[in-house]
Amino acid sequence: MTQPKPLPPVADLLRDFHTGARTPEGLMRDCFDTIDRLDGQINALPTRVPRERALEAAEQAGRAIRAGEPVGALAGLPYAAKDMHRTAGIRTTFGSPIFADHVPDRNDAIVQRVLDAGAILIAKSNTPEFAAGGQTFNPVLGTTCNPHDPRRTSGGSSGGGAAAVASGMAVVADGSDLGASLRNPAAFCGVVGLRPSTISNPALMPDANGFNTMNTVGSMAPRVADLRWINRAIHAPMPARPMADWLAAIDAEAAVRKRAPVERPLRLAYTIDAGGAMPVAAPVRRALQRAIDTLRAQGGIELVEAFPDMADADDCFQVLRAQYFVENLGELYRSDRAKMKDTVAWNIEQGLALTPERIAAAAVTRTRIFARVAAFLGGFDAWLLPTVQVLPFAHEIPFPTEIDGKPLATYIDWVKSCYWITVSGHPGLSIPAGFEPDPADPQGVPLPVGLQLVGHYGRDEALLDVGERIEALLAG
Repeated sequence: MTQPKPLPPVADLLRDFHTGARTPEGLMRDCFDTIDRLDGQINALPTRVPRERALEAAEQAGRAIRAGEPVGALAGLPYAAKDMHRTAGIRTTFGSPIFADHVPDRNDAIVQRVLDAGAILIAKSNTPEFAAGGQTFNPVLGTTCNPHDPRRTSGGSSGGGAAAVASGMAVVADGSDLGASLRNPAAFCGVVGLRPSTISNPALMPDANGFNTMNTVGSMAPRVADLRWINRAIHAPMPARPMADWLAAIDAEAAVRKRAPVERPLRLAYTIDAGGAMPVAAPVRRALQRAIDTLRAQGGIELVEAFPDMADADDCFQVLRAQYFVENLGELYRSDRAKMKDTVAWNIEQGLALTPERIAAAAVTRTRIFARVAAFLGGFDAWLLPTVQVLPFAHEIPFPTEIDGKPLATYIDWVKSCYWITVSGHPGLSIPAGFEPDPADPQGVPLPVGLQLVGHYGRDEALLDVGERIEALLAG
């Protein structure tokens, strides 16, 4: 299998649509051709929109763009929706046998917002059952493979979307993130993924506890600049404008960001293993150290090795995660336990065993963690740490049980670097930090490693600004 090749930048695609150098329908055909060529090996997009339907929508978008009519910021771009998100008239399984033949009659809010921005649904991306797990597999739609090495996992739970974006099957892929579900697959597949600040947005999750800020919805894309416009479409819907106006806005913002390195240096905190509290595999450690050394060699960046106290984050996350599972799947557990995978049932059972006192204590602890991280970030533009503590692992491994000989206490300790940030409520952005081979697989290809940037609460756009600058420096 050849190395995955993502599609060109969103700004370039939109500019080509405007000038006629490329058409949305031509891009849609290219994406379907890529799916036909690669997805038999990857299985990122097991449920497809009928080709004719997608092509018709692309042709309509092309006509509107060429006529100078108002269009959305993502007009004509192929979009993959996570199979956790309902899509009208298109099967939505949630990765569960309970919903194997489920065809919704409406779109979830996140899907509708991306469609309202002009993107065109091309497929549903694979997910583990009820998005529970760091590997993307389920008994309904099978296993999603890493596009860099199909023997390995694409991560989870938004693994199908990350693999599709990395392979050039789609430009836009949405997702969700409870503990690591956007950032982990982004890191494993070599793309970018943003867990937004956990501001309550019940409009985006009307059928769950929308005021619970443990789980967020977001997106993945090949580059930070691409992610910026997708994130806005999801979280701050924008009115339709002629494509020429969108391109002018993109150019104006890019000019401002290009001046930023000259106008203001960056001050960044970093840690690789949080003083040993977070075990990190040697290849990941090497990639992160190389990225830090590259940044330190640049002018206009100050790097300080530092990290906040996260000692109470582990228990806090476990409690609030269990509560979340009861809130969202407790009723289904009572009616269909026999059809659930054991790890999903276990999470629900952990939640059912919680006392009100323990839930209340975890909520208070989370507030204290937020305050500590906010105070820590007061002296920095961002905090750098690993996105995931291990390389993408083989499908046969349900989850890592040790890192460099150090046993892990739970089945999610290998994404401690992600769920710490979940608990804090701050935005977390994963960007590619290079590739490293697995020393246990001398015949294998180098595998992606992700660098996680943590930004100030509620200032997601500022985090994307930092991410874009760091992305450019690491790319050389």
